[in-house]
Amino acid sequence: MARGEDKGGNGRSVIVIGDGDLSEETASALEALGVEVTHLREPEQDDVRKALEGAYPDSIAVVGRTDAVVLRRALMVRDVSDEVPLLLTIFDPTMARIMERELGHTKVTSLADIVAPSLAGPCIDERFTAVGMEDHQPVGLVEDGDNVREEPIPNPKARRVESLARALFTPYDKSAGLLLFGAIGLVTVFLIETITAVFVLDDKVIDAIYGSAKTLVTVDPNLKVSKGPAWYKLFTSVSMLIALVFAAAFTAGLVDRVTGRRLTGLIGRRAVPRRDHVVVIGLGQVGLRLCSMLRACRIPVVAIERDEDGETVGLAREMGLPVVVGRGADPSLMRRLSLPRARAVAAVTSDDLANIAAAMTARGIHEDVRVVLRVGDGEVANETRSLLALGLVRDVHRIAAALLATMALGQEADSVVCLGDDAHLRFPDGRLERAELDTLAG
Repeated sequence: MARGEDKGGNGRSVIVIGDGDLSEETASALEALGVEVTHLREPEQDDVRKALEGAYPDSIAVVGRTDAVVLRRALMVRDVSDEVPLLLTIFDPTMARIMERELGHTKVTSLADIVAPSLAGPCIDERFTAVGMEDHQPVGLVEDGDNVREEPIPNPKARRVESLARALFTPYDKSAGLLLFGAIGLVTVFLIETITAVFVLDDKVIDAIYGSAKTLVTVDPNLKVSKGPAWYKLFTSVSMLIALVFAAAFTAGLVDRVTGRRLTGLIGRRAVPRRDHVVVIGLGQVGLRLCSMLRACRIPVVAIERDEDGETVGLAREMGLPVVVGRGADPSLMRRLSLPRARAVAAVTSDDLANIAAAMTARGIHEDVRVVLRVGDGEVANETRSLLALGLVRDVHRIAAALLATMALGQEADSVVCLGDDAHLRFPDGRLERAELDTLAG
């Protein structure tokens, strides 16, 4: 049977390879378009060969949880056929480029790339349904009837000085606090001793600085102190003891930050933001892409991740993203992340119940905080929206499935925009077309 021949639908057919909710939703989206779907959940090479015997599908969509599984199954397909078009879900951009170049007739995308814009928009502004690109610059997409209009993304540069001050004087982790306040204490003691030496001991400024520095680093005492008044000796004794405490704090903080594996910084890109920021809970593939997109929009971001040794944690460190190790449902951790001054909290782990727990914790700490909630199972999505009303719910598998189904049929849609409960495909010319599969079907 040749491609395009009537098969009880409209002559189109697609083979979907993969197990899990995303592959199921992709198959459902294709069926909603009238496509004949063959779903191979955990096939061996013989299964792929049998599925292709005498058939010429429009494409084969390999949808998997991990890049390695998708790679193996893509090679399995190519061993059977060099010509059938392939659609692969691969997260790693380097691997994606290699697969597109080496396999031929292959398109690559990922769940994270598809859904990150729809998660980032509401995180930045409650009016934004997604983030789009215009002349290589990110813009906010605002729902306007049955269409969307583009608006510039607010630039938080005006508060950089305040943000820097908050990051400095309200550091997130204890080692940063010890280092900072130990340094401030040492400088303060040094200045006080220098100034008092000038006025009490009649030292010249240079001599006072020299004597205070020797005393502070315990190289040699200032000999003129022994000839000074009794009250000044007592004052100097107290200041030396205080300096000893500050020096110990500074040393402890410095050693901890030099020898430990630090995922946050005191200043700079890896400092935990304190205002106008987004707290992203879950640093999997979706969480990392969301953080990267928010950074591209110049929005401060901090990520929470349970697994300190996770693969994406290393990538986040290379990108300069601040990462806090812990659980989003931990109230003690969440209270330290300045939720009352945050733009939003995005709970985007791969565990729906963990996301719900994190959202409840965030609302418990600050009931007005905007919450963007990732779910992957349709029933959980509906229950969360109708029963808990925790925030904006995004069923990422249905959103991604709408675009994957379109790509599998060779159409040129480049993103998905959610208008209410409906997924709309967005084309390069800005045109919207409603997808057949609702993002949160009731």
